[in-house]
Amino acid sequence: MADVGLHPETMWLGYATGSASAWHPGSPDPQESMSSFYTLFYGPNATRMDRLYQLMSEQGQFWKESWETKPSAARTPLWGDWNIIYPAPRPSHDQTLPLLPIPAPPLLTRGYDWASLNTRRLGMAGKFLADNDDLLGLIHANMRQVEFHHYNLEVYLAIAQLFRQNLYMLRDLDEIDNALKSAERLAGQADSERAVASLDHALDLAERIRRQRNEIFQDAVTTWYKSWYPRVPEANGRVFLDKVDDAKDHLPVRTVDMTYLIYRELLYPLGDWAEKTLAVRNQYAEANHLPGRDFNLDWKNTAKPETQPAGQ
Repeated sequence: MADVGLHPETMWLGYATGSASAWHPGSPDPQESMSSFYTLFYGPNATRMDRLYQLMSEQGQFWKESWETKPSAARTPLWGDWNIIYPAPRPSHDQTLPLLPIPAPPLLTRGYDWASLNTRRLGMAGKFLADNDDLLGLIHANMRQVEFHHYNLEVYLAIAQLFRQNLYMLRDLDEIDNALKSAERLAGQADSERAVASLDHALDLAERIRRQRNEIFQDAVTTWYKSWYPRVPEANGRVFLDKVDDAKDHLPVRTVDMTYLIYRELLYPLGDWAEKTLAVRNQYAEANHLPGRDFNLDWKNTAKPETQPAGQ
């Protein structure tokens, strides 16, 4: 199932129980089959695997549905799917989120209320973050005590952390929006120093999102590569031809390397937002006799941070 972006380690439950039911009509009900699988696959010391798998499924569904879908500006149209040829090419689709507002001079006004566009999404993210705590606890507990297939749980841990990073990003985008609200309010009160500080906080949060994303992504790559050959554009004197068929839309072929795991985040224009917000920040600071700031959100740089700044 790697063609849909999943590590094959996530599929053993389906492989085993599906095959058993196919070969033995009248097999036990699905719940009994799953319960038997957990003990056989992980050993008798596995703890609450039914809940672990349920949480993985629920977290994965929210990871997918927490972003919106729109026609892609990054990829070519598709001529069909596995079961159909279209009369004319149709746009590919990518995921995105509502864009953060860029404050406008002279009083750092926002053009729209970002939070109102994301009320339900943000509310659900809080609930799923608490569930993610439970999921990580179950994974770590089982990693300490199961007899078999520790690597399978390592993969689940990496995926659960990807789910968590998405939740952190939604939370931090909300905090950025709150900082922009504060900057606008403070500018209206002629409190320019604190208004600039609020804009700086918003920019720092954007950098925190990038650093957290990169750390979790690189850890996932390390886990994947314990069982996969590296996905690289060039190796052993050969160059990968990045040309895929236009009748299917598989997530992993959107990138040559492993960045397909964070593909939608790389497309989200947070770097462009930061550049424009910084320009407004410095313009406002200069008009109010405050220091300028150098800042570059290298959004598409996915290297793992070497150190973690204090407070982040």
